[in-house]
Amino acid sequence: MIPQRVRAYLPLALVSFLSVYLELIVIRWLASEVRIFAYFKNFPLLAAFLGFGIGCLIAKRRKGYFKYAPLLLLIVSAVICFAYPLGYTHITFVDPFETYLIGTFSFNLVRMFQGAGCVLGIFILTTLLFAAVCEKLGECLEEFPPLTAYTVNVAFSLAGILLYAWMSWMQWGPAIWLALAACAMAPFFLVWPRRSAPDIWGWFAVPALLTIALPMLTTPSSAVWSPYYRIDVKPMALLDNRNQLYPLGYTVEVNHDGILGAYNFSPEYVRTLPPEVQTQLLDYYNVPYRIFGDRFDRIAVLGSGGGNDVAAALRNKVQHVDAVEIDPGIIEIGKRYHAEHPYQSGRVHIINGDARTFLREQGGASPTATTDSGYDMIVFGALDSHAVFSSMSSVRIDNYVYTVESFSEALKRLNSRGILAVTFYCYKEWQLERVYNALWKANGPKPVVVHSLGSGSNNLVMFAGPGADRDTLLAHPYVQAQNAENMTGHGTVEATTDDWPFLYLRERGFPLNYGYMLVLILGFSYIAVSRGVQIASSKFDGVMFLLGAGFMLLETKVLAKTALLAGATWIVNTFVISAVLAMILLANTAVMRGWFTKPRWAFAGLFASVLLDWVFKLNSVALVAQPTLNLALTLALLALPLFFASIVFADCYASVPEASVALGYNLLGAMVGGVLEYCSMAWGINNLNLLSLAAYAGVALLVYRRSWASSPQLARAEG
Repeated sequence: MIPQRVRAYLPLALVSFLSVYLELIVIRWLASEVRIFAYFKNFPLLAAFLGFGIGCLIAKRRKGYFKYAPLLLLIVSAVICFAYPLGYTHITFVDPFETYLIGTFSFNLVRMFQGAGCVLGIFILTTLLFAAVCEKLGECLEEFPPLTAYTVNVAFSLAGILLYAWMSWMQWGPAIWLALAACAMAPFFLVWPRRSAPDIWGWFAVPALLTIALPMLTTPSSAVWSPYYRIDVKPMALLDNRNQLYPLGYTVEVNHDGILGAYNFSPEYVRTLPPEVQTQLLDYYNVPYRIFGDRFDRIAVLGSGGGNDVAAALRNKVQHVDAVEIDPGIIEIGKRYHAEHPYQSGRVHIINGDARTFLREQGGASPTATTDSGYDMIVFGALDSHAVFSSMSSVRIDNYVYTVESFSEALKRLNSRGILAVTFYCYKEWQLERVYNALWKANGPKPVVVHSLGSGSNNLVMFAGPGADRDTLLAHPYVQAQNAENMTGHGTVEATTDDWPFLYLRERGFPLNYGYMLVLILGFSYIAVSRGVQIASSKFDGVMFLLGAGFMLLETKVLAKTALLAGATWIVNTFVISAVLAMILLANTAVMRGWFTKPRWAFAGLFASVLLDWVFKLNSVALVAQPTLNLALTLALLALPLFFASIVFADCYASVPEASVALGYNLLGAMVGGVLEYCSMAWGINNLNLLSLAAYAGVALLVYRRSWASSPQLARAEG
C-alpha cells in the first residue's frame, strides 16, 4: 500500500514528469521531421516554456484545459508525421544557401512566407499543447507549500530526462515515446478525474491510440532512431550515357538529408564502371593520397561516418586508423552496409565520441598505435552534424570542430611530418573563407586548398601542418591543376573561435533573415501572455521573471562550455542537465533546512562566480596540470553560479503567495532568456555572463526594495 502522504504527491509527480518528457520528445522529433527546427531547435523550446508559463498562470482559474492535452498531442504528432509526405520537411523561411540548410530548394519570397507560416503554426500548436499540460501542473502546485511542491516538480522532471536518455540509448522510436506519454496521461483521466468525469474515449483513449498509431503508419520500420538522428539507408546508383544504373553502395539519410554514405570505391569495382560514371564519383576521400602518396602509417579520421575515409586510408596502406564518430547508429550502419568493411579491419580503432574531446584527451594515445609520436595525418571528414549539441541552444556540434582552437589542438597531435586534411563543402565562398581563415590562424603559414576530382567543384580539401610545406605543395601537379585559392578571399572574413563558433553566420550580429521570425514569435507570445494574465488576474512578478531569464542564460552558457570540455555528446548533455536539476534539489534542501538564512551571501557568491568565468574564460584555461583534476575543477567552477542562483530562487519562491503564478512568470522569463541567447551571435558566448548578471542584479534590486518597503529593520538584518 502506498502511504496517504505519498499518494497526495503522485499527481504532481506525474505531471512534472510528463511536461519535461514531452518537451524532449517534441524537440527531438520536430528536428528530425521538419528540418528547420534542427537549425533553430530553441524555437520549440521557447514554445514549450511559453506554454509552461501560460499553463501555470491560468491554473488557479481551473478552466479544465488539460482535457485537451491528448487531442493537442495528436494534432502535433500528425503535423510531424505528415511533414515528409506533404512536402514541408525541407520548408524554410530563410535563404537556405546563406544558412546552409541541406536539401532541394526553389527559393523565392512566396516560399519564405509559407515557411514562416509553417514555423509559426507549429510554434502555436506546441505552445497550446504545453499550456494544456501545465495547467494541470499549476493546479497540483497550489495544493502544497511552494518550495515543497517545486522540489517534487524538479525531482520528477529529472526522472523524465533520465527516462528519455535511456530510451535514446535503446534507440527506440516515436511510437514508444508516445506510448509512454499516453501512459503518463492516463491516470488523470482514469484515476484522478476532476469535477465531472470527462468522456474517457472521446478525450483520452481515441486520441491516445491514434497518436501512437501515427508514427507506426507513417515511418518505415527500417528507420533507425539513434541518440541524435533519424537515419534511413537507401541504395544508391549512378547512370551512364545509356541510362543504365550502376550500384555504388548506400546513401545514409540523416533526418531526411543525404549527407553521407557507404560507397564502394574499391579499385576492383571502380574499374568495372564506364568512364562517364567514374567522373561522377566523390573523390575528396582520395585527395590526400593523390598528393602525398602512401607515406602515412598512423592517422585519425574525425567524423568517420559510414567509413569512406577509413576505407580510403586502408586502400593506401595506412596501418593504424583511429576512426572517430559521434553517432553509434551511424557506426553500426557503416559496419553493416559498407562494401569494403573498413570498420571490421584489425587496423582500425573505432572511437564513439566527440571529435573535440578526442583531440584534447585521446588524440595521442590510441591502443592500436605502436608509437606515441603523433599522427602522420588527421582527416577532418565532412563533420556536418545537422544537429545541435543541446536542447538549450541553437549552436551546432560541427561549429566547435571548425574553430581556431580546434585546429590548434589538432596540429599539436601531429608528428614532425604530419598534416591536417580538412574536407569542406561550401555553398557560399565566405563559408569556405571562414574555415580557411581559422585554419590559417591556427597553422601560421598559409594553408593550401584544392578542388577534388569528380562532379562537385565545391568539394574542397585544405592542407596544413608541418608536413604540408606550402612551396612544395604548390609545385605538385595535382595542386597546380586543382588549386582553389581563388575561392579563399583575402583573410577579411572573421574566423570562428570557441567563443564565437557560428560557422554559418556571414558576420557578427543578429541575422535579419530569421530575425523577422523571432519578431513573429515574440508577437504571438505577447498576445498569449497578455491573455493568460487577464485570465489569471495576476500582477506581474518581476523577481520570478528575471530569475527565469537569468537562469536560462546561465544554463545555456554552462552547457556550451561543458560541451567543449567534456564533449558534445548526448551522454554529456544528459549528465549536465541532470546535474543542474540535482543542484536545484540541493539548493531547495539547503533553504528548507535553514542552511542559508541570509540572501546576500547567495547573491555575493552568484556575482563573484559569474564574474570569475567572464574574466578568465574558465573553459579555455588550465587551472591545474593533471587533466582529469583540471576538468573536474573547471566543471565545478562553471556550475557554481547555478547553485547560488538556485539558492536565490528557492529563497524567493518559498514565500510566494501563489506557487503556480510565480512559477508561470519564472518560466516566461526563461523563454525570454532563450531569446536573449541569440545575443551571443553578436557578442560571443562568454558575454552571456554579463546578460545573466544584469538579470540577477535586477532581482537583487527588486528583492531588497521589497524588503525595505515592508520592514527596514528586517532588510538590514537580512542584508
